[in-house]
Amino acid sequence: MRRLFLFALAFSLPALPAFADPACGKLAWPLEHERALLNGTLDAFASGATRKAMPPRAIGVLLVPSDKAALPYPAGKPADAAKFSGYFTVPVTTAGDYLVSASSEGWIDAVQDGVVVASTAHTGDSDCPGLRKSVRFTLAAKPVTLEISSAPGSTIAIAITPAP
Repeated sequence: MRRLFLFALAFSLPALPAFADPACGKLAWPLEHERALLNGTLDAFASGATRKAMPPRAIGVLLVPSDKAALPYPAGKPADAAKFSGYFTVPVTTAGDYLVSASSEGWIDAVQDGVVVASTAHTGDSDCPGLRKSVRFTLAAKPVTLEISSAPGSTIAIAITPAP
């Protein structure tokens, strides 16, 4: 009877959110939804891609060596030539605050109308499985180019979600 009670209790408890996971303890806000997206099915984007709609899933961006990335705008932080960079453009249909979350390290810039959009907040945790960082941007209802620079590998998963 005691085992049945413990079994029932275990399945009645909610799953721990990503920020409550001891491995994700340094995150400044809850990112369980973004972490699930980054660890789920990805839409593949080659560097330089322009999409007509915001993808409903996270994006697997195929990066190139930084010295061959030809980013359309100067990166906010100089790219490390030994690492990887890339960019893609998606439409933003509703103005507001968005989280751009990444599976691994790398610098993230958002550009609209040729102007770099300043981030309003960021958080990260190098120990959090599948989610390295999240950056908050206030975006207008128009296309945004997201540039990733100095990533350690040739692919990175990016999730773009409305900020809570």
